[in-house]
Amino acid sequence: MRLITITLAITMTIACGANDNAAAPAAAVFASVTSSVVSGTVPRHAIVSLVPAQPVPLPDGPAVMDQVSKQFVPNVLYVRIGQQVEFRNSDDEGHNVTVVRRGSGAGVFNVGTEAHQKYVHTFERIGQFDVTCDIHPGMQATLIAAPSPYATVADDSGRFTIPDVKPGSYKLNLTYEGRTVEQPLDVKGPRTDVKITS
Repeated sequence: MRLITITLAITMTIACGANDNAAAPAAAVFASVTSSVVSGTVPRHAIVSLVPAQPVPLPDGPAVMDQVSKQFVPNVLYVRIGQQVEFRNSDDEGHNVTVVRRGSGAGVFNVGTEAHQKYVHTFERIGQFDVTCDIHPGMQATLIAAPSPYATVADDSGRFTIPDVKPGSYKLNLTYEGRTVEQPLDVKGPRTDVKITS
């Protein structure tokens, strides 16, 4: 049996003094909130995504993971489902890019990248992926594909934080252990706390 608890935490500061009528009414406090923090505890290493009711367009242009001085740059890259990803080689020597789905070990692709060339791939499923170069074993990176720009990965204890979330209605999307669980979530006020145990 899965226990799902969603708690809304509201932080309000009210001035104390002779003129208590000067305190802003609650409605005005909510109206002034332009972004919230969503945080909490979920199954460890889950990909946590907040999918808004109104779809957010894909970014203009591809996401980029480059190979520079025998390193993948950036070391961790978040991409959107359906967004093109350019795997570039900015070095003067050849590399390759091997992408494997974390957890299952299923291979996604393994391609050579000659000097100053690129390979383009589009991820169609949510997941965490290990990125390596077979030629240079020290080259390693992580790619996370998510359905929303509001996404992160829970740590070893299951804690996560997503900052700068616009208030509104979302689907809380958790992907872990080969499955995806969705629950509705209303983001209101400066902080929304989530607790999901499996």
